[in-house]
Amino acid sequence: MRLVIISLDSVFAADSDYLLSLPNLGRLAAEGVFCGSVQTIYPSLTYPIHASLITGCYPDKHGIAHNEPFQPDTLINMRRWYWEESHIKTETIFSQAHKAGRECAAILWPTTGFSKNIRYNFPEVLALPGENQALKVINYGSKGWILRTELRYGRRRKGISQPYLDDYATLLAEKLILKHPVKIQPGLKDEKGQPKEQVVDTRSRKKRHMPDVLALHLVDCDAMRHRYGTFSKEAKEALDRLDIRVGKIMAALSERGLLKDTIVAVVTDHGQADIIGSLPLDAWLAANRVPARAQTLGFGAYLHLNHADYQPVLKALTDNMADLRISHVYTREELRLMHAPEDILLAVEPEKGFVIVDDENQIKTGATHGFGPGHPGSKTLLWLYGPQFLGGFRLPMCDLTDIAPTLAYASGLDLPQAQGRVLEEAFIWNHHSKGEGAS
Repeated sequence: MRLVIISLDSVFAADSDYLLSLPNLGRLAAEGVFCGSVQTIYPSLTYPIHASLITGCYPDKHGIAHNEPFQPDTLINMRRWYWEESHIKTETIFSQAHKAGRECAAILWPTTGFSKNIRYNFPEVLALPGENQALKVINYGSKGWILRTELRYGRRRKGISQPYLDDYATLLAEKLILKHPVKIQPGLKDEKGQPKEQVVDTRSRKKRHMPDVLALHLVDCDAMRHRYGTFSKEAKEALDRLDIRVGKIMAALSERGLLKDTIVAVVTDHGQADIIGSLPLDAWLAANRVPARAQTLGFGAYLHLNHADYQPVLKALTDNMADLRISHVYTREELRLMHAPEDILLAVEPEKGFVIVDDENQIKTGATHGFGPGHPGSKTLLWLYGPQFLGGFRLPMCDLTDIAPTLAYASGLDLPQAQGRVLEEAFIWNHHSKGEGAS
């Protein structure tokens, strides 16, 4: 059973009504399983969430606690991110598929650099000052395949910013699907008397076939919301484009006759909210000689401190919540329940609309994320489509960590370290065994 995962970055529950009115995502929900209330993980940042999407684990287990390692004394534009697959400390869908002898592809998927498990890898990496973006992608990814695709299709890419990068990423995914062979069966005619194509399905590495696992990360909406605002005209236009891209992937699968034995999962990671002000928390800590450093999450921050300083730092924060415009201080007990990393002892969330910045000279506009589990933007979306899933079924709610074990189970893989559960209620066999119908 093949697996296709499409991630729509920065799409969330508030978008569901509009997305279900669109032709492709609406049809996918009508013919498969849809959940409009998927609880994302903490923190609501892209890299930790995408690690959870392929492991079924929380950051305290998979090891990706933030988009980037803590680098307090490094200039913001020089900070490394968690680009390399080796940063993930648990099995992933990619590693388990590779162990099972299956081919994997990942396009703009976070934390896949230098992967030994992904044959076709176009990783999400960002060139730092002094680096070349194209060379960095090639170095971190599948060199030969990236160069071949650039020679074949590079002229069709209008740029590397959004929405052009997502258009190119979708094109690469389509071409990988369309690798699957089609054989003309002699004498076989369609209803118009034309030669009929018959798909030849094979897992043989000696023959051409689409990857067994294909993961595509689309960032168009995230870019538009960061720049123009959560419910801006530009963000709505990005939602329209995402629907079109999902339609192209489904059309490619249909063209090769692959829908009958392919699982398609459309997932989202977090929402966003508009920024109205900023808080230079790290500068305040230094000015008041509080023995801690702040690491921004956007609408929140981790506090890095020694265990011995826990009570003084907690007191300094709670005593100054009003002045700092902090709405909540997460204690170490709360953070353990939220599966935050073990070395994070305190975290904060500011008042609505206020973003925490690492540099007091930073000016933030538009929208962002990084909020806690009670924020409306922490509710995300899920579509499941394939022969094993119910048609037209509405899943009331689930956790984002349930997605990976569900997809692994459906595609015959094993994720023994997953902390989420298999969503058995979404499968046809579960309802047949109970004599129930879809609802």
